[in-house]
Amino acid sequence: MRNIFLRGVSVVSKHSRLMIAVSLVVLLQTSVCLLLAADTKSGTTISLQELIELSLDYNSKNKASNRYLPPEHITFIVKKYFYQIETQVEQLDMAKEVRDHFQKAVEKSEEIFESGEGDVSQADLAKLKLGLSNTLNNIIDLEHDIQIGKLNLGKLINKKIRDVSDIAVTDPIPIDFPHTSFDDYLIAKNLTPLAKKVAGKVGIFSNEIHAEQPTKLTEENRLLLYKAYLGVTSSKDKVILGKKNRKITRALLVSEVANYDFGIGDSQELFEALVMYTRVFSSYLDSIYNLNVSAAELTKLTDSIYTRN
Repeated sequence: MRNIFLRGVSVVSKHSRLMIAVSLVVLLQTSVCLLLAADTKSGTTISLQELIELSLDYNSKNKASNRYLPPEHITFIVKKYFYQIETQVEQLDMAKEVRDHFQKAVEKSEEIFESGEGDVSQADLAKLKLGLSNTLNNIIDLEHDIQIGKLNLGKLINKKIRDVSDIAVTDPIPIDFPHTSFDDYLIAKNLTPLAKKVAGKVGIFSNEIHAEQPTKLTEENRLLLYKAYLGVTSSKDKVILGKKNRKITRALLVSEVANYDFGIGDSQELFEALVMYTRVFSSYLDSIYNLNVSAAELTKLTDSIYTRN
């Protein structure tokens, strides 16, 4: 009996050790897979700056052909496509969120309409279905435009971009444009003679011309830069306004969705909140895109002036 007991203990012990060994192997394999996945992801993600460098390098190889473009023009195009994809990816996420709200509202409204116990009419139900259909159409358009943007970027860097995850896109962020006036911008870019005060030993200030020779502007170039500068400032104002409107419509949407879920909301008001949220948020994202592209356009014009001088 004692031997039987010992053999049983031995079997259990071996079984336990086997289970522990298997568990350790599984954990090790999982860890390795996660590390490889993280390493692969970090290795394939290309930042905006890297895209610019790759495109400039590929463009330089075409210097002897008619496909060569000025470097400042290549940089601008890359930024434009990058900002486009970044904006449309966020708009796509928003459209999918709105689609889910519409689908849920349609299902709930159909239940209420069929039961005959609520205030949902055939017209209310039709509006929600049309809103859903329009949102699905927007999703198709955005997915198509993102694909085209990837093809355009891939052509510039001579490399196929398989997925949006290959590009280091983030939530669209307005570019920092600290210049408070056009003259301030020109001074910052050394496009006008800059006088600065230098303190002497006795504390007396004297005017001296900046050591670096400023780039002279023709009236035509100054006008071009001023128009581009105004484009940046107006886009910046729209971003500020759009941010406020987005917060208002977001709060309205959350309120209407919650009311409808609890059975105290109105389908018409929910429909209007979803449509308004889509329009305002999409417009806000467009304003960020316009600001960033306007700033890139101003940089391109400025760089082209440096090149010509």
